[in-house]
Amino acid sequence: MFIGAMANKTYGSYDHEELIKRAKHCVCKRCGGPLTNSLIIYDIYGGVGEELYCPHCQKQEFGVEKEIYDMAEYYVENFQFNYFYDMEENDVNFELNVAKVADMMSWILKNLNLLDDNGLKDNKPDYEYYLRRRRKNK
Repeated sequence: MFIGAMANKTYGSYDHEELIKRAKHCVCKRCGGPLTNSLIIYDIYGGVGEELYCPHCQKQEFGVEKEIYDMAEYYVENFQFNYFYDMEENDVNFELNVAKVADMMSWILKNLNLLDDNGLKDNKPDYEYYLRRRRKNK
């Protein structure tokens, strides 16, 4: 099958259009570089899928919002955050720590309903669910 004919098919949880849309507003969580859509061949028996890819890191990457990456980089740099304490402190360690903090920030923002598939939201969410849950645990 011609690879170009496979471009509009759905692979995994995301289709071609969703990945293109995500690549426009997300960056690599390790280096902060732009993401591209790439056809990834998983195995020689025809396992293929379209994924977001960071050309700088040369890795498949789902990415994070640019604002979240910037905040994570600032946090690691200014608060000396080091999740990987048994690793030598170098550029790779810094990138991995930024990626870890970006993952945590994304999780927090998503669970506070401030982040969705389109990026960060402008409107304030309803925190009543969290307040009820907090009162229930006391």
